[in-house]
Amino acid sequence: MSRLGAKRDLIQHVVRMAVDRADAPAILVEQVMTAQPTCIRSDASVLELAKILHTKGHRHLLVIDEDDLFVGVISDRDIVRCFGPGEYPQPETLAGISAAEIMSTDLITVLPSMPLREAVVLMMENGISCLPVVASGALVGILTTTDLFIALELLLGSLERSTEAEPLMAEARSR
Repeated sequence: MSRLGAKRDLIQHVVRMAVDRADAPAILVEQVMTAQPTCIRSDASVLELAKILHTKGHRHLLVIDEDDLFVGVISDRDIVRCFGPGEYPQPETLAGISAAEIMSTDLITVLPSMPLREAVVLMMENGISCLPVVASGALVGILTTTDLFIALELLLGSLERSTEAEPLMAEARSR
């Protein structure tokens, strides 16, 4: 099963509960986030980062230091900036640039227990496409726009199915 397929299956359960129950609690970040995100060390080279992003199909990497403390975020756009507008740089040049040199350190993080709606607002207000998820000082996940798009897709599908079923249920009740 693909990574997106597995994510879809996880979120499907949460969305079904939210749609099926009028009194359902808010969907939380931990129910939609990607747990155990890919982390890299701050001394990793841009060449290594590009290979990881390409191999794993990610758009964000979380950076940890030698003590495994979360210190930054790198997006695929950060890596693209290393290539510049002209010719591609030599691999040796990319190998000489570290993650610490290009990572974002003005970090906005969320708790796993935050309502998903609040996290979405935070992402929109700050113009960011991922939120590292931290609990008790430890990195436990990442919430990305892909996670949100999957949740939206499933939520809209569930709403469409429930809307399609309403006339049939009304007709059955009138009999």
